[in-house]
Amino acid sequence: MRTAFLIGLVIAVQALPAPAAPVLNPGNGNHYELVLVPDPFTGSNNSWATASAAAAASDHLGVNGHLATITSAAENQFLFALVSPQPGSTSPFAGAWLGGDAAQWLEGPETAQALGYLNWGGAEPNNGGLMYMNIGGLFAGIGSGQWADDSGVQGFPAAGTDPVIGFFVEYETGAAAPAPATLALIGIGLLGGLYRGRREPRRGRAVLRMRRPT
Repeated sequence: MRTAFLIGLVIAVQALPAPAAPVLNPGNGNHYELVLVPDPFTGSNNSWATASAAAAASDHLGVNGHLATITSAAENQFLFALVSPQPGSTSPFAGAWLGGDAAQWLEGPETAQALGYLNWGGAEPNNGGLMYMNIGGLFAGIGSGQWADDSGVQGFPAAGTDPVIGFFVEYETGAAAPAPATLALIGIGLLGGLYRGRREPRRGRAVLRMRRPT
């Protein structure tokens, strides 16, 4: 049973595409990518700490990444859509790390914030562990796109129980630069400042001429 599961999981991993360039989420302006890790169950190849460090070392548009945090259903669906082609209901259970645990977010702007939006599957969270998204088929009541927290040696994937094969990276590009409307307002403000700067010396000279007779 375990051998058949592992063979199916290897086939599923090989069927998934290589990581593409980070994809823009128009909902919040941030970019995301799914990184699949070769040989994820050996040593610390794909431990949560290793994934966190790899995400932080990643760069897109001059912004460093972090393990993805999810604050809405729309954002959750966007991340799951990065699994392309999406595994069908017969695909083996598989996961990708997220930036949180059973109680709070641990990465990005949401660090140390309690979970707001929730998408746990089945009886999850049930181990007080680190969070990952199921990117495979239904397993123990956990559907595709739903979350689970890991068990066993927490932070380390385990084939058959917590088969985490990669991680999601989020780049906070939505906050990296002013929106076009903001840039327009800044430009208007600068022009106004230049105009006032040119007019003020004239008013100063006029005041001096008015004071000479006294």
